[in-house]
Amino acid sequence: MNSYAIRLAAGLVLGAMLSGCTSTNTRTDEDLQHADTPAPVQQEAPRSSNAWGYYSPRLGADESASRMAFPTGDPKTSALLVHQVMPNEVRKGQDFDFAYHVTNLANAELQNVMLQMGSSSNLNISSSTPSGSASGGTMNWAMGDFGPGQTKVINLVGSAGSVGIASDCISVSYNNSLCATVNVVEPALALTKTATAAALKCDEVVLRYVVKNSGTGAATNVVIKDSLPRGLAMSNGSTAVNIPVGTLAAGESKAFEVRANASTTGKFESPASASADGDLTANASKTTTVITAPEMAVAVECAESQFLGRNITYNLSMENIGNGVANSATASASIPSGASFVRASNGGRLVGSSVVWDFGAMNAGASKNFTMVVAASNPGGYATTITGNASCAESTSDRCTTELKGIPAILLEVVDITDPVEVGQETTYVITVTNQGTAPDTAIQIIGTLPGSQTFVSATGATSGSASGKVVTFAPSGSLAPGAQISWRITVRANAQDDARFGVEMTSARLTKPVIETEATNLYK
Repeated sequence: MNSYAIRLAAGLVLGAMLSGCTSTNTRTDEDLQHADTPAPVQQEAPRSSNAWGYYSPRLGADESASRMAFPTGDPKTSALLVHQVMPNEVRKGQDFDFAYHVTNLANAELQNVMLQMGSSSNLNISSSTPSGSASGGTMNWAMGDFGPGQTKVINLVGSAGSVGIASDCISVSYNNSLCATVNVVEPALALTKTATAAALKCDEVVLRYVVKNSGTGAATNVVIKDSLPRGLAMSNGSTAVNIPVGTLAAGESKAFEVRANASTTGKFESPASASADGDLTANASKTTTVITAPEMAVAVECAESQFLGRNITYNLSMENIGNGVANSATASASIPSGASFVRASNGGRLVGSSVVWDFGAMNAGASKNFTMVVAASNPGGYATTITGNASCAESTSDRCTTELKGIPAILLEVVDITDPVEVGQETTYVITVTNQGTAPDTAIQIIGTLPGSQTFVSATGATSGSASGKVVTFAPSGSLAPGAQISWRITVRANAQDDARFGVEMTSARLTKPVIETEATNLYK
Protein backbone atom coordinates (compact mmCIF):
# COMPACT_ATOMS: atom_id res chain seq x y z
CA MET A 1 0.00 0.00 0.00
CA ASN A 2 1.49 3.42 -0.98
CA SER A 3 1.92 6.30 1.48
CA TYR A 4 -1.05 8.23 0.14
CA ALA A 5 -3.36 5.28 0.59
CA ILE A 6 -2.11 4.85 4.15
CA ARG A 7 -2.76 8.51 4.90
CA LEU A 8 -6.19 8.37 3.30
CA ALA A 9 -7.12 5.30 5.31
CA ALA A 10 -5.99 7.00 8.51
CA GLY A 11 -8.08 10.01 7.64
CA LEU A 12 -11.13 7.89 7.06
CA VAL A 13 -10.68 6.44 10.52
CA LEU A 14 -10.60 9.93 12.00
CA GLY A 15 -13.99 10.71 10.54
CA ALA A 16 -15.74 11.33 7.29
CA MET A 17 -18.10 14.01 8.60
CA LEU A 18 -15.93 16.91 9.73
CA SER A 19 -17.79 20.14 9.12
CA GLY A 20 -16.69 23.65 8.18
CA CYS A 21 -18.53 26.86 9.16
CA THR A 22 -18.41 30.08 7.19
CA SER A 23 -19.63 33.60 7.90
CA THR A 24 -19.79 36.64 5.76
CA ASN A 25 -17.10 38.41 7.72
CA THR A 26 -14.64 35.67 7.32
CA ARG A 27 -11.18 36.92 6.50
CA THR A 28 -9.94 36.92 2.92
CA ASP A 29 -7.36 34.21 3.39
CA GLU A 30 -4.70 35.89 1.34
CA ASP A 31 -2.54 32.78 1.35
CA LEU A 32 -5.20 31.10 -0.83
CA GLN A 33 -5.32 33.96 -3.26
CA HIS A 34 -1.62 33.95 -4.06
CA ALA A 35 -0.86 30.21 -4.39
CA ASP A 36 1.05 28.75 -7.30
CA THR A 37 -1.01 27.12 -10.06
CA PRO A 38 -1.49 23.40 -9.24
CA ALA A 39 -1.36 20.55 -11.76
CA PRO A 40 -4.35 20.55 -14.16
CA VAL A 41 -7.50 18.90 -12.80
CA GLN A 42 -10.99 18.37 -14.14
CA GLN A 43 -13.20 21.10 -12.71
CA GLU A 44 -16.33 23.06 -13.29
CA ALA A 45 -15.06 26.25 -11.62
CA PRO A 46 -12.27 28.76 -12.33
CA ARG A 47 -9.28 28.40 -10.12
CA SER A 48 -6.38 30.44 -8.89
CA SER A 49 -2.92 29.50 -7.69
CA ASN A 50 -1.40 29.64 -4.26
CA ALA A 51 1.57 28.32 -2.34
CA TRP A 52 -0.49 25.61 -0.74
CA GLY A 53 -0.38 23.53 -3.94
CA TYR A 54 -4.04 22.45 -4.07
CA TYR A 55 -7.10 23.75 -5.85
CA SER A 56 -8.21 27.26 -4.94
CA PRO A 57 -11.15 29.12 -6.45
CA ARG A 58 -10.74 32.52 -8.04
CA LEU A 59 -12.17 35.19 -5.82
CA GLY A 60 -13.80 38.45 -6.67
CA ALA A 61 -12.72 41.75 -5.11
CA ASP A 62 -15.33 41.52 -2.33
CA GLU A 63 -15.13 37.74 -1.80
CA SER A 64 -13.28 35.50 0.55
CA ALA A 65 -13.01 31.74 0.89
CA SER A 66 -12.59 29.31 3.71
CA ARG A 67 -11.47 25.76 3.17
CA MET A 68 -11.35 22.40 4.89
CA ALA A 69 -10.00 18.99 3.93
CA PHE A 70 -12.25 16.04 4.70
CA PRO A 71 -12.24 13.83 6.62
CA THR A 72 -8.96 14.55 8.51
CA GLY A 73 -8.53 18.30 8.02
CA ASP A 74 -5.10 17.60 6.43
CA PRO A 75 -5.13 17.54 2.64
CA LYS A 76 -2.33 14.95 2.68
CA THR A 77 -4.53 12.41 4.42
CA SER A 78 -7.91 13.56 3.18
CA ALA A 79 -10.02 12.73 0.16
CA LEU A 80 -12.05 15.91 -0.38
CA LEU A 81 -11.25 19.62 -0.21
CA VAL A 82 -14.17 22.04 0.24
CA HIS A 83 -14.03 25.81 -0.32
CA GLN A 84 -16.87 28.10 0.77
CA VAL A 85 -16.77 31.32 -1.24
CA MET A 86 -18.71 34.15 0.44
CA PRO A 87 -19.01 37.89 -0.11
CA ASN A 88 -17.24 39.94 2.53
CA GLU A 89 -20.29 42.06 3.25
CA VAL A 90 -23.95 41.95 2.26
CA ARG A 91 -27.00 44.15 2.84
CA LYS A 92 -29.79 43.02 5.08
CA GLY A 93 -32.66 41.49 3.15
CA GLN A 94 -30.88 41.57 -0.22
CA ASP A 95 -30.00 38.43 -2.16
CA PHE A 96 -26.35 37.63 -2.53
CA ASP A 97 -24.42 34.87 -4.32
CA PHE A 98 -22.10 32.42 -2.67
CA ALA A 99 -20.67 29.00 -3.67
CA TYR A 100 -19.30 25.69 -2.44
CA HIS A 101 -16.27 24.31 -4.34
CA VAL A 102 -15.67 20.58 -3.82
CA THR A 103 -12.42 18.98 -5.07
CA ASN A 104 -11.34 15.33 -5.17
CA LEU A 105 -7.86 15.14 -3.64
CA ALA A 106 -7.48 11.42 -4.31
CA ASN A 107 -5.86 9.67 -7.25
CA ALA A 108 -8.92 7.49 -7.67
CA GLU A 109 -12.60 8.02 -8.26
CA LEU A 110 -14.77 8.98 -5.31
CA GLN A 111 -18.33 7.80 -5.53
CA ASN A 112 -21.62 9.17 -4.23
CA VAL A 113 -20.19 12.48 -2.93
CA MET A 114 -22.71 14.25 -0.68
CA LEU A 115 -22.47 17.85 0.60
CA GLN A 116 -24.67 18.72 3.60
CA MET A 117 -25.49 22.03 5.22
CA GLY A 118 -25.88 20.96 8.81
CA SER A 119 -26.76 24.36 10.29
CA SER A 120 -27.03 28.02 9.35
CA SER A 121 -27.53 31.31 11.17
CA ASN A 122 -29.25 34.37 9.76
CA LEU A 123 -29.05 32.78 6.28
CA ASN A 124 -31.98 32.00 4.06
CA ILE A 125 -31.23 30.05 0.86
CA SER A 126 -33.59 30.85 -1.96
CA SER A 127 -32.02 28.74 -4.72
CA SER A 128 -29.04 26.62 -5.65
CA THR A 129 -27.52 25.18 -8.82
CA PRO A 130 -27.62 22.26 -8.76
CA SER A 131 -30.67 22.12 -6.56
CA GLY A 132 -30.50 20.49 -3.18
CA SER A 133 -33.00 18.68 -1.03
CA ALA A 134 -34.19 19.58 2.45
CA SER A 135 -34.52 16.88 5.07
CA GLY A 136 -34.87 17.24 8.85
CA GLY A 137 -33.62 20.82 9.01
CA THR A 138 -30.64 20.18 6.73
CA MET A 139 -29.89 20.76 3.08
CA ASN A 140 -28.27 18.02 1.04
CA TRP A 141 -26.64 18.06 -2.37
CA ALA A 142 -25.93 14.76 -4.11
CA MET A 143 -22.93 15.56 -6.30
CA GLY A 144 -22.39 12.14 -7.82
CA ASP A 145 -18.99 10.65 -8.61
CA PHE A 146 -15.72 12.64 -8.78
CA GLY A 147 -12.82 11.71 -10.96
CA PRO A 148 -9.25 12.14 -9.66
CA GLY A 149 -8.59 15.91 -9.13
CA GLN A 150 -12.06 16.88 -10.33
CA THR A 151 -13.80 19.96 -8.88
CA LYS A 152 -17.53 20.63 -8.88
CA VAL A 153 -19.25 23.86 -7.76
CA ILE A 154 -22.63 24.47 -6.12
CA ASN A 155 -23.82 28.05 -6.74
CA LEU A 156 -26.30 29.40 -4.20
CA VAL A 157 -28.42 32.51 -3.70
CA GLY A 158 -29.23 33.55 -0.15
CA SER A 159 -30.10 36.50 2.03
CA ALA A 160 -29.62 37.66 5.63
CA GLY A 161 -32.68 38.69 7.59
CA SER A 162 -30.96 40.78 10.25
CA VAL A 163 -27.88 42.88 10.80
CA GLY A 164 -24.93 41.03 12.23
CA ILE A 165 -23.39 37.81 11.17
CA ALA A 166 -24.82 35.36 8.62
CA SER A 167 -23.19 31.94 8.72
CA ASP A 168 -23.57 28.30 7.65
CA CYS A 169 -21.81 25.04 8.48
CA ILE A 170 -21.33 22.31 5.88
CA SER A 171 -19.87 18.86 5.78
CA VAL A 172 -18.99 16.56 2.90
CA SER A 173 -18.84 12.79 2.60
CA TYR A 174 -18.48 10.08 0.00
CA ASN A 175 -19.50 6.48 -0.15
CA ASN A 176 -17.16 4.43 -2.28
CA SER A 177 -18.18 0.86 -2.98
CA LEU A 178 -16.09 -2.02 -4.16
CA CYS A 179 -17.70 -3.49 -7.26
CA ALA A 180 -16.81 -6.65 -9.08
CA THR A 181 -18.23 -8.04 -12.29
CA VAL A 182 -18.69 -11.53 -13.56
CA ASN A 183 -19.68 -12.53 -17.04
CA VAL A 184 -23.06 -14.19 -17.08
CA VAL A 185 -23.25 -16.60 -19.97
CA GLU A 186 -25.77 -19.02 -21.32
CA PRO A 187 -24.41 -21.61 -23.73
CA ALA A 188 -26.94 -23.31 -25.99
CA LEU A 189 -26.72 -26.28 -28.32
CA ALA A 190 -28.04 -26.58 -31.86
CA LEU A 191 -27.80 -29.85 -33.78
CA THR A 192 -28.46 -30.68 -37.41
CA LYS A 193 -28.33 -34.10 -39.00
CA THR A 194 -28.26 -34.97 -42.69
CA ALA A 195 -28.10 -38.38 -44.33
CA THR A 196 -27.82 -39.90 -47.77
CA ALA A 197 -31.33 -39.62 -49.15
CA ALA A 198 -31.23 -42.65 -51.46
CA ALA A 199 -28.69 -45.41 -51.91
CA LEU A 200 -28.30 -48.96 -53.13
CA LYS A 201 -27.96 -51.66 -50.53
CA CYS A 202 -24.28 -52.12 -51.35
CA ASP A 203 -23.50 -48.39 -51.03
CA GLU A 204 -22.41 -46.62 -47.88
CA VAL A 205 -24.88 -44.34 -46.14
CA VAL A 206 -23.20 -41.15 -44.92
CA LEU A 207 -24.67 -39.58 -41.78
CA ARG A 208 -23.43 -36.03 -41.06
CA TYR A 209 -23.88 -34.26 -37.73
CA VAL A 210 -23.16 -30.55 -37.13
CA VAL A 211 -23.35 -29.36 -33.52
CA LYS A 212 -23.05 -25.68 -32.64
CA ASN A 213 -22.87 -23.63 -29.48
CA SER A 214 -25.39 -20.96 -30.40
CA GLY A 215 -25.26 -19.30 -26.99
CA THR A 216 -22.64 -17.45 -24.96
CA GLY A 217 -19.91 -19.06 -22.92
CA ALA A 218 -18.38 -22.47 -23.46
CA ALA A 219 -20.43 -25.66 -23.64
CA THR A 220 -18.47 -28.48 -22.02
CA ASN A 221 -18.58 -32.25 -22.40
CA VAL A 222 -20.67 -32.07 -25.55
CA VAL A 223 -21.78 -35.49 -26.83
CA ILE A 224 -23.73 -36.42 -29.97
CA LYS A 225 -25.89 -39.55 -29.86
CA ASP A 226 -27.92 -41.38 -32.46
CA SER A 227 -29.58 -44.78 -32.50
CA LEU A 228 -29.55 -46.19 -36.01
CA PRO A 229 -32.71 -48.01 -37.11
CA ARG A 230 -32.84 -51.78 -37.50
CA GLY A 231 -31.13 -52.85 -40.71
CA LEU A 232 -28.59 -50.01 -40.68
CA ALA A 233 -25.29 -50.39 -38.85
CA MET A 234 -21.75 -49.12 -38.79
CA SER A 235 -18.83 -51.22 -40.03
CA ASN A 236 -18.29 -52.67 -36.55
CA GLY A 237 -21.90 -53.82 -36.43
CA SER A 238 -22.94 -51.25 -33.85
CA THR A 239 -26.11 -49.18 -34.20
CA ALA A 240 -25.29 -46.78 -31.34
CA VAL A 241 -23.62 -43.57 -32.47
CA ASN A 242 -21.78 -41.85 -29.62
CA ILE A 243 -19.51 -38.94 -30.59
CA PRO A 244 -17.60 -37.14 -27.81
CA VAL A 245 -17.28 -33.56 -29.07
CA GLY A 246 -15.63 -32.02 -26.00
CA THR A 247 -15.85 -28.26 -25.47
CA LEU A 248 -17.50 -25.82 -27.87
CA ALA A 249 -16.72 -22.14 -27.51
CA ALA A 250 -19.51 -19.63 -28.04
CA GLY A 251 -20.44 -19.63 -31.72
CA GLU A 252 -18.20 -22.62 -32.48
CA SER A 253 -19.49 -25.55 -34.49
CA LYS A 254 -18.05 -28.95 -35.31
CA ALA A 255 -19.05 -31.46 -37.96
CA PHE A 256 -18.76 -35.25 -37.83
CA GLU A 257 -19.48 -38.03 -40.29
CA VAL A 258 -20.56 -41.60 -39.65
CA ARG A 259 -20.71 -44.23 -42.38
CA ALA A 260 -23.13 -47.11 -42.23
CA ASN A 261 -24.31 -49.98 -44.40
CA ALA A 262 -27.76 -51.41 -44.89
CA SER A 263 -28.45 -55.11 -44.59
CA THR A 264 -31.83 -54.89 -46.30
CA THR A 265 -33.92 -52.55 -48.39
CA GLY A 266 -36.52 -50.11 -47.13
CA LYS A 267 -36.90 -46.71 -45.48
CA PHE A 268 -34.60 -45.91 -42.57
CA GLU A 269 -35.35 -43.01 -40.21
CA SER A 270 -33.80 -41.81 -36.98
CA PRO A 271 -33.37 -38.53 -35.05
CA ALA A 272 -30.21 -37.49 -33.20
CA SER A 273 -29.52 -35.57 -30.01
CA ALA A 274 -26.70 -33.65 -28.39
CA SER A 275 -26.08 -32.98 -24.71
CA ALA A 276 -23.60 -31.03 -22.58
CA ASP A 277 -22.94 -30.11 -18.97
CA GLY A 278 -25.62 -28.06 -17.29
CA ASP A 279 -28.45 -30.13 -18.72
CA LEU A 280 -27.95 -28.62 -22.17
CA THR A 281 -29.70 -30.61 -24.90
CA ALA A 282 -30.52 -30.26 -28.58
CA ASN A 283 -32.41 -32.50 -30.96
CA ALA A 284 -32.06 -32.87 -34.70
CA SER A 285 -34.99 -33.73 -36.90
CA LYS A 286 -35.06 -37.30 -38.11
CA THR A 287 -33.54 -38.05 -41.48
CA THR A 288 -34.88 -40.50 -44.04
CA THR A 289 -32.77 -42.80 -46.20
CA VAL A 290 -34.37 -45.04 -48.81
CA ILE A 291 -32.38 -48.16 -49.59
CA THR A 292 -33.06 -50.06 -52.81
CA ALA A 293 -31.40 -53.01 -54.50
CA PRO A 294 -31.40 -54.51 -57.98
CA GLU A 295 -32.31 -58.15 -58.43
CA MET A 296 -31.50 -59.91 -61.66
CA ALA A 297 -33.52 -62.73 -63.18
CA VAL A 298 -32.34 -64.65 -66.27
CA ALA A 299 -33.95 -67.29 -68.42
CA VAL A 300 -32.97 -69.37 -71.42
CA GLU A 301 -35.29 -71.27 -73.74
CA CYS A 302 -34.27 -73.82 -76.33
CA ALA A 303 -35.71 -76.74 -78.33
CA GLU A 304 -35.94 -79.92 -76.32
CA SER A 305 -34.66 -81.93 -79.26
CA GLN A 306 -33.51 -81.19 -82.77
CA PHE A 307 -32.20 -83.14 -85.73
CA LEU A 308 -28.57 -83.01 -86.63
CA GLY A 309 -27.66 -80.68 -89.42
CA ARG A 310 -29.52 -77.70 -88.01
CA ASN A 311 -28.13 -74.87 -85.84
CA ILE A 312 -29.27 -74.61 -82.23
CA THR A 313 -30.83 -71.29 -81.19
CA TYR A 314 -30.98 -70.27 -77.55
CA ASN A 315 -33.45 -67.53 -76.64
CA LEU A 316 -32.11 -65.62 -73.65
CA SER A 317 -33.55 -62.91 -71.41
CA MET A 318 -32.48 -60.86 -68.40
CA GLU A 319 -34.67 -58.61 -66.22
CA ASN A 320 -34.11 -56.37 -63.21
CA ILE A 321 -36.93 -57.47 -60.91
CA GLY A 322 -35.58 -55.45 -57.96
CA ASN A 323 -36.36 -51.86 -56.94
CA GLY A 324 -32.94 -50.32 -57.52
CA VAL A 325 -30.92 -49.57 -60.61
CA ALA A 326 -28.64 -52.39 -61.78
CA ASN A 327 -25.36 -50.82 -62.81
CA SER A 328 -22.84 -52.61 -65.05
CA ALA A 329 -25.38 -55.28 -65.94
CA THR A 330 -23.90 -58.16 -67.93
CA ALA A 331 -25.08 -61.54 -69.18
CA SER A 332 -22.99 -64.46 -70.36
CA ALA A 333 -23.96 -67.74 -72.02
CA SER A 334 -21.61 -70.68 -72.26
CA ILE A 335 -20.91 -72.32 -75.61
CA PRO A 336 -22.03 -75.95 -75.26
CA SER A 337 -19.23 -78.47 -75.27
CA GLY A 338 -18.75 -79.87 -78.76
CA ALA A 339 -20.54 -76.91 -80.38
CA SER A 340 -19.18 -73.89 -82.16
CA PHE A 341 -20.31 -70.27 -82.00
CA VAL A 342 -22.29 -69.04 -85.00
CA ARG A 343 -23.73 -65.63 -84.03
CA ALA A 344 -25.36 -63.58 -81.26
CA SER A 345 -27.78 -60.69 -81.19
CA ASN A 346 -27.65 -57.40 -79.23
CA GLY A 347 -23.91 -57.00 -79.50
CA GLY A 348 -22.99 -60.27 -77.86
CA ARG A 349 -19.30 -61.04 -78.30
CA LEU A 350 -17.35 -64.25 -77.96
CA VAL A 351 -15.04 -64.21 -74.94
CA GLY A 352 -13.25 -67.49 -74.46
CA SER A 353 -15.88 -70.23 -74.31
CA SER A 354 -18.78 -67.86 -73.60
CA VAL A 355 -20.74 -65.11 -75.29
CA VAL A 356 -20.95 -61.91 -73.23
CA TRP A 357 -23.46 -59.05 -73.41
CA ASP A 358 -22.90 -55.66 -71.76
CA PHE A 359 -26.14 -53.82 -70.98
CA GLY A 360 -24.84 -51.01 -68.75
CA ALA A 361 -27.39 -49.64 -66.29
CA MET A 362 -30.78 -51.33 -66.10
CA ASN A 363 -33.47 -49.55 -64.16
CA ALA A 364 -35.91 -51.44 -61.99
CA GLY A 365 -38.28 -53.38 -64.24
CA ALA A 366 -36.05 -53.12 -67.33
CA SER A 367 -35.52 -56.29 -69.39
CA LYS A 368 -33.42 -57.48 -72.31
CA ASN A 369 -34.09 -60.28 -74.85
CA PHE A 370 -31.28 -61.70 -76.96
CA THR A 371 -30.21 -64.88 -78.76
CA MET A 372 -27.20 -67.10 -79.28
CA VAL A 373 -26.82 -69.56 -82.19
CA VAL A 374 -24.39 -72.50 -82.19
CA ALA A 375 -23.72 -75.43 -84.48
CA ALA A 376 -22.93 -79.10 -83.66
CA SER A 377 -22.11 -82.04 -85.84
CA ASN A 378 -22.68 -84.91 -83.46
CA PRO A 379 -25.79 -86.11 -81.75
CA GLY A 380 -26.08 -85.59 -78.02
CA GLY A 381 -27.14 -83.05 -75.45
CA TYR A 382 -25.97 -79.45 -75.93
CA ALA A 383 -26.51 -77.32 -72.86
CA THR A 384 -25.84 -73.65 -72.24
CA THR A 385 -25.87 -71.79 -68.93
CA ILE A 386 -26.80 -68.13 -68.84
CA THR A 387 -25.50 -66.07 -65.94
CA GLY A 388 -26.65 -62.55 -65.06
CA ASN A 389 -24.60 -60.11 -63.02
CA ALA A 390 -24.84 -56.47 -61.96
CA SER A 391 -23.37 -54.20 -59.35
CA CYS A 392 -25.02 -54.65 -55.97
CA ALA A 393 -26.94 -57.73 -57.18
CA GLU A 394 -26.42 -61.41 -56.58
CA SER A 395 -25.44 -63.54 -59.55
CA THR A 396 -28.24 -65.62 -61.06
CA SER A 397 -28.31 -68.33 -63.73
CA ASP A 398 -30.48 -70.65 -65.81
CA ARG A 399 -29.74 -73.64 -68.01
CA CYS A 400 -31.25 -75.22 -71.09
CA THR A 401 -30.30 -78.36 -73.06
CA THR A 402 -31.14 -79.31 -76.64
CA GLU A 403 -30.82 -82.93 -77.61
CA LEU A 404 -29.46 -83.31 -81.14
CA LYS A 405 -30.77 -86.41 -82.83
CA GLY A 406 -29.74 -88.03 -86.06
CA ILE A 407 -32.09 -89.51 -88.75
CA PRO A 408 -31.32 -93.00 -89.83
CA ALA A 409 -31.60 -93.47 -93.61
CA ILE A 410 -31.34 -97.14 -94.55
CA LEU A 411 -30.47 -97.87 -98.16
CA LEU A 412 -31.39 -101.33 -99.39
CA GLU A 413 -29.62 -102.67 -102.46
CA VAL A 414 -30.12 -106.10 -104.11
CA VAL A 415 -27.96 -107.28 -107.06
CA ASP A 416 -27.49 -110.62 -108.75
CA ILE A 417 -23.91 -111.64 -109.40
CA THR A 418 -24.73 -113.66 -112.55
CA ASP A 419 -27.38 -112.56 -115.01
CA PRO A 420 -28.57 -114.19 -117.28
CA VAL A 421 -28.46 -117.63 -115.71
CA GLU A 422 -28.76 -120.84 -117.61
CA VAL A 423 -31.32 -123.27 -116.31
CA GLY A 424 -29.63 -125.69 -114.00
CA GLN A 425 -26.99 -123.12 -112.96
CA GLU A 426 -26.74 -121.02 -109.81
CA THR A 427 -26.61 -117.34 -109.13
CA THR A 428 -26.14 -115.33 -105.91
CA TYR A 429 -28.14 -112.32 -104.77
CA VAL A 430 -26.10 -109.85 -102.68
CA ILE A 431 -28.28 -107.85 -100.31
CA THR A 432 -26.55 -104.70 -98.96
CA VAL A 433 -27.93 -102.33 -96.32
CA THR A 434 -26.23 -98.93 -95.82
CA ASN A 435 -27.12 -96.38 -93.11
CA GLN A 436 -26.93 -93.12 -95.00
CA GLY A 437 -28.49 -91.15 -92.16
CA THR A 438 -27.16 -89.42 -89.06
CA ALA A 439 -28.49 -91.79 -86.44
CA PRO A 440 -27.99 -95.49 -85.90
CA ASP A 441 -30.70 -98.01 -86.63
CA THR A 442 -31.08 -101.44 -85.20
CA ALA A 443 -33.01 -104.69 -85.59
CA ILE A 444 -32.57 -104.61 -89.32
CA GLN A 445 -34.16 -107.78 -90.72
CA ILE A 446 -34.02 -109.14 -94.28
CA ILE A 447 -36.57 -111.52 -95.77
CA GLY A 448 -35.96 -112.84 -99.28
CA THR A 449 -38.67 -114.39 -101.46
CA LEU A 450 -37.67 -116.66 -104.39
CA PRO A 451 -39.78 -116.87 -107.58
CA GLY A 452 -41.22 -120.25 -108.59
CA SER A 453 -38.51 -120.75 -111.21
CA GLN A 454 -35.78 -120.83 -108.55
CA THR A 455 -34.84 -123.09 -105.67
CA PHE A 456 -32.92 -122.15 -102.48
CA VAL A 457 -29.32 -123.28 -102.23
CA SER A 458 -27.70 -121.38 -99.27
CA ALA A 459 -27.77 -118.18 -97.17
CA THR A 460 -24.90 -116.31 -95.49
CA GLY A 461 -24.20 -112.82 -94.23
CA ALA A 462 -24.32 -110.44 -91.29
CA THR A 463 -26.86 -112.56 -89.50
CA SER A 464 -27.86 -116.18 -89.83
CA GLY A 465 -30.54 -117.13 -92.31
CA SER A 466 -32.91 -120.04 -92.86
CA ALA A 467 -35.20 -121.04 -95.69
CA SER A 468 -38.76 -122.19 -95.51
CA GLY A 469 -40.01 -123.08 -98.94
CA LYS A 470 -39.46 -120.05 -101.13
CA VAL A 471 -38.90 -117.67 -98.17
CA VAL A 472 -35.43 -117.02 -96.69
CA THR A 473 -35.41 -115.20 -93.35
CA PHE A 474 -32.36 -113.64 -91.70
CA ALA A 475 -32.14 -112.90 -88.01
CA PRO A 476 -32.39 -109.14 -87.03
CA SER A 477 -29.10 -107.26 -86.89
CA GLY A 478 -27.67 -105.19 -84.08
CA SER A 479 -27.12 -101.43 -84.31
CA LEU A 480 -26.03 -100.03 -87.61
CA ALA A 481 -24.14 -96.78 -87.16
CA PRO A 482 -24.45 -93.87 -89.57
CA GLY A 483 -22.32 -94.62 -92.60
CA ALA A 484 -22.01 -98.31 -91.72
CA GLN A 485 -22.92 -101.12 -94.08
CA ILE A 486 -23.88 -104.77 -93.71
CA SER A 487 -24.73 -107.45 -96.31
CA TRP A 488 -26.23 -110.91 -96.82
CA ARG A 489 -25.97 -113.48 -99.64
CA ILE A 490 -28.60 -115.88 -100.94
CA THR A 491 -27.60 -118.47 -103.55
CA VAL A 492 -30.33 -119.99 -105.79
CA ARG A 493 -30.56 -122.45 -108.72
CA ALA A 494 -32.43 -121.71 -111.95
CA ASN A 495 -35.07 -124.41 -112.55
CA ALA A 496 -36.93 -123.10 -115.53
CA GLN A 497 -36.72 -120.47 -118.15
CA ASP A 498 -38.19 -117.26 -116.72
CA ASP A 499 -38.01 -113.45 -116.46
CA ALA A 500 -37.71 -113.98 -112.74
CA ARG A 501 -38.18 -111.45 -109.93
CA PHE A 502 -36.31 -112.01 -106.66
CA GLY A 503 -37.96 -110.02 -103.90
CA VAL A 504 -36.44 -108.64 -100.66
CA GLU A 505 -38.28 -107.03 -97.73
CA MET A 506 -36.40 -105.01 -95.10
CA THR A 507 -37.64 -103.83 -91.71
CA SER A 508 -35.87 -102.10 -88.78
CA ALA A 509 -36.55 -100.53 -85.43
CA ARG A 510 -36.81 -97.01 -86.93
CA LEU A 511 -38.75 -97.96 -90.06
CA THR A 512 -42.45 -97.73 -89.70
CA LYS A 513 -43.08 -99.46 -93.03
CA PRO A 514 -41.14 -102.26 -94.71
CA VAL A 515 -38.86 -101.45 -97.61
CA ILE A 516 -39.37 -103.74 -100.61
CA GLU A 517 -36.81 -104.24 -103.33
CA THR A 518 -36.80 -106.66 -106.30
CA GLU A 519 -34.07 -107.82 -108.62
CA ALA A 520 -34.84 -109.07 -112.15
CA THR A 521 -32.93 -112.11 -113.38
CA ASN A 522 -33.19 -113.67 -116.83
CA LEU A 523 -33.27 -117.49 -116.68
CA TYR A 524 -32.73 -119.24 -120.02
CA LYS A 525 -32.23 -122.73 -121.61
